[in-house]
Amino acid sequence: MQQETLKVTQNCSLSLDGRGLKQFPADTVAEEGRLKVLSLANNEIRTLPEEIGQLEELEILSVQGNKLTSLPVSIGLHSHLKALDISNNQITALPGEICQCHSLRQLYASHNNLDLLPPLFGDLVTLEVLALAGNRLASLPASVSSLNNLHILSLESNHLTSLPPAVCHLSQLVKLSLAGNAIQSLPKEICELSSLRELSLNDNKLSFLPVQLFRLSNLEELRLCENRLTAVSDGIEKLRELKVLQLSGNKIRTVTEKICRCNKLQHLSLNGNLVAKLPRQLGALASLTELQVSENQLRSVPEEIAHLRKLSLFESSGNLLTQVPIEISNCTLVVSVDLSNNHLRNFPLGLCAGVALRHLNLKGNLISKIPTDVGALQSLQRLELGRNQLTAFPAHLYQLHKLVYLDLSSNAIDSIPDGASGWTCIQVLLLHNNQLADFPEALCSLRTLQVLDLSENQLKNIPLGVRCCEGLKDLNLSNNRFSAFPVEICQLRSLEKLSICQAKGLKLTSLPEELSNLCNMKELDVSDNAFLVIPESIGQLIHLVKLTANHNHILQLPSSVCALQSLQHIGLQGNQLSSLPGDLGQLCSVRQVELDGNPLTRPPPAVCEGQQLLPIGQYLRRAGLRDEKILQKIFRFVANNISDSDFEHFCKKLRVSEEKTGPRQLLGEKVMRALGEWRERYLGSAEPAAVMQQLVRTLLLAGLDGVTAQVRAIQIYAQAIQL
Repeated sequence: MQQETLKVTQNCSLSLDGRGLKQFPADTVAEEGRLKVLSLANNEIRTLPEEIGQLEELEILSVQGNKLTSLPVSIGLHSHLKALDISNNQITALPGEICQCHSLRQLYASHNNLDLLPPLFGDLVTLEVLALAGNRLASLPASVSSLNNLHILSLESNHLTSLPPAVCHLSQLVKLSLAGNAIQSLPKEICELSSLRELSLNDNKLSFLPVQLFRLSNLEELRLCENRLTAVSDGIEKLRELKVLQLSGNKIRTVTEKICRCNKLQHLSLNGNLVAKLPRQLGALASLTELQVSENQLRSVPEEIAHLRKLSLFESSGNLLTQVPIEISNCTLVVSVDLSNNHLRNFPLGLCAGVALRHLNLKGNLISKIPTDVGALQSLQRLELGRNQLTAFPAHLYQLHKLVYLDLSSNAIDSIPDGASGWTCIQVLLLHNNQLADFPEALCSLRTLQVLDLSENQLKNIPLGVRCCEGLKDLNLSNNRFSAFPVEICQLRSLEKLSICQAKGLKLTSLPEELSNLCNMKELDVSDNAFLVIPESIGQLIHLVKLTANHNHILQLPSSVCALQSLQHIGLQGNQLSSLPGDLGQLCSVRQVELDGNPLTRPPPAVCEGQQLLPIGQYLRRAGLRDEKILQKIFRFVANNISDSDFEHFCKKLRVSEEKTGPRQLLGEKVMRALGEWRERYLGSAEPAAVMQQLVRTLLLAGLDGVTAQVRAIQIYAQAIQL
């Protein structure tokens, strides 16, 4: 419900919003006595009792955001009810008794499942606001024409194929929204809506507009986006009060010159049409502040744009522009200009006079040089020059002291000169897909820099000075020419996101233990390399949320990964993993585990198909318990099959002192004690399967071939039982 409807004294109101209520709180309501305002929004209430009709003095009732499927017939007893909000429920029909609420001024019933309104709905003659968006209405009852006080009607996102005739009789209607329906045409009676100021018909199926529409002389806002219109009628000149005209997403080829007589027009949107030429008299629109003509077929901008002295936003991306008239320099109030994806060969000099310009987008053009005059843009905060033909870094960009965001990606820049210290506000710098052979030392002075993308260059090393980028949070160094992991970046303790993926060029073969210095790391992507292992120190990245190491040669995960309690996503596709750590299931925050393309046996691929940790963790727990039992049986078998003469030599291979096992113990107990000490001292938290493998190696080193063979037989038998 709109906030303005809740202007009531607190001693007569009760709000129980968002309390998780599943039933109507009858006892609590009864205790409050003579309520005028009752709000039960955003709960889980499924029904309202008939007893609600006993609240005879109720003026405002809000039950929006519950699970109601109907209203009680006693709703009609609320003779003082002025505002009712039942939106965002599952109500399929309104009871006819609601038409007896003769004081009702505002009814919000949007986002339900309404198919029809009661036949006598027009009896609600005091209604001023009616919101019915997001229902299933295909028509309205004829009685709606009696709603003579209705000012606002919202019918967007219903099943209307035509404008209900009754609507055309609502002479006091000020705002009408019919967006998101399937209306193919408008009736000529629409001209009877003489008070209408706002009309929204976005996302319908209109192919033409009736001449009667242009008799709505009070119309201030007309929205017709995403229809099938092919032209703007000359009749548009009659809408002299028009301030907002939106025609994006149609099939308009020509724009009539007479649109320029709408001299109060402030916002004109023609994005996504087939317009090849703008009106010559465009400059007559002296009140225009926003002009949007992107994604058309424009080859030029008329010089008359110079007369749009109030223009603050100009968007003409995705056209065929080869130049911008110098006269645009007269638009001194322009704040944002988007000329991306055109055919501009030169930087528009006229824009260099834009003292108010804060956002300039020239991506996807053919610009090879930046004029020195660009330094005059002292208000500029965001500059996008990606996908052009720059071969050198324009040093005069350093004069833009308020610059926060700079995109120079996908050019041919091979070096960056000194002088970046003038950038005291820069936060985002995109230099990916250039030809930089060395990390730009000039960038090491940027203490405000937060995002730096240097991927797709020719970098071979990182300077120690990078540690001065003390605010850097997001660094992308993918697809460069590093021969080894650039350990220098491990000094960037502020770093939260790091990408070093090598789908192209040299593959990195090892990750440094110093990775643990990146104590604020949240996202790490080292995909498409040749790593065999992930260092144990990874477990110290306690804030890590996303770990991606797809398409490497990783043989196993370190057990320390199970300490990453913030982890939500694990990406390890295309590696050589045969098993996972037994405690992986303890990572309660993990939502997705991607393991496709690994030769997994523990757990098997079928368990991992759903990419959910729960079944993986359950399998690993069961497997861990089973493996521990097998290991203890193997320990006992070894203890019972080692002779006195072999014991001392076996202890040496275990690196366990024979004396510490206790001289008075039986031989079997001595061996068990030695094995336990060996496991605790040297293998720590290693998985039982790993302990078995190491034990087999130790038995072989001790020359106990017979025992080794039998231990292997036990393993094979246990595996066969498992299968």
